[in-house]
Amino acid sequence: MPAFKIYDLVNTVYGTGYVAAIRETDYVVLLTHWKLAQGQSPTLYLEEKAMSLIPGALPGTVVKTTYGPAQLTKVRADNVHIARPINWKLANNTTATLYLQPEAIELTHTKGFNEGDEVMTVYGQGYIQAKREQQGDLVVLLRNWALAQGQSPTCYLQPAACVKIPGFRIGAEAKTVWGLVRILSIRRDGTHVCEAVHWNLADGKPPKLYLAPEAFALLSIKP
Repeated sequence: MPAFKIYDLVNTVYGTGYVAAIRETDYVVLLTHWKLAQGQSPTLYLEEKAMSLIPGALPGTVVKTTYGPAQLTKVRADNVHIARPINWKLANNTTATLYLQPEAIELTHTKGFNEGDEVMTVYGQGYIQAKREQQGDLVVLLRNWALAQGQSPTCYLQPAACVKIPGFRIGAEAKTVWGLVRILSIRRDGTHVCEAVHWNLADGKPPKLYLAPEAFALLSIKP
């Protein structure tokens, strides 16, 4: 029985990818973060020993770790996941770099809000800097909006005004129950507008998917 299934996410010496087909002696793998001049993904023909299973987290994903929420920046060839925490810094005000094993990260979507959670608001995408228990609101810093001095605007929002989202960036690829998708946009209500990466409709065009944030919480989907 093959060690990998079609659409399994894998790590290779060439980067992360997914299994597109299974042949008698090897696997056909398409890379997720490497495009040729024509826009297609390079096609690799790899033996089982040249690949490792990885969780659904790809570079750009916000994941849960023992050090708090962190954004994944790279998956090394030896399967080490490199991430940066998003709600704390070192004593010298620099961002720490975490080197984590695959089993040390999780894609989760829990109820409620915590510091570091990525959220969508009527003002755009941001993250929770703090929870004010007495006032009952959330302190949110926006990611794509800077004031004249370069700082992010600080918003004081009621929880009902925020939608928790996984933290993907536009253009990122993610694993879902419908396979690998590319994120085209994120609506103010948290809906992720995506297109399928590995399959097309009868007209040859990739289908568009409109996914809720919890569609990316893939703890129940084994890598």
